Amino acid sequence: AVVSTQSKGKYKAVWEQGPRINLATRLKVYEAQVVSVLLYNCSSWAVPKQTLHSLDVCHRKHLRSMLNIKFPVCISNKTLYKRCETIPLSERVATARWKMFGHILRSQTNAPALMALKFALSSANDMKGRRGRHQTNLLNVLKCDLRERGLNFSLQFDEIVELAWNRQGWNLLGVTHQFI
Repeated sequence: AVVSTQSKGKYKAVWEQGPRINLATRLKVYEAQVVSVLLYNCSSWAVPKQTLHSLDVCHRKHLRSMLNIKFPVCISNKTLYKRCETIPLSERVATARWKMFGHILRSQTNAPALMALKFALSSANDMKGRRGRHQTNLLNVLKCDLRERGLNFSLQFDEIVELAWNRQGWNLLGVTHQFI
């Protein structure tokens, strides 16, 4: 969030132009210069929900500043996203992760990413886990994503691979847009 705020600060003159530069243009510049920095390589993130929430808070703060909405004026998050025609960054991260997961599942059987995924799944039952608090990792996040969609990794791996080959169906499973 710090890097995105810095990159947003570089274009402060654009955000402060107000009505002289229309909102659509300012949003395009914001997407290109700030969001692209924020979401770089987000398809491989395994971050806690609190971090994603902080990312959304930062994003909403930037959007409100572009719309020149300050403290006494209130606007709901849903209205803010609708007015800017965007969605929360946490949903974009989840969508990117889901697309990358489908890409890995559709890859050749000897592809390193698919082999690593199969190894992680097969060794999860055989090997002893770490001591201490459970760590957030990509495999656990993917398992959680599957559970949210009513799928189980260990019992239905071949069915999940078949589902991934149907790109339209797979992409429909990945849609989580709540705000538009």
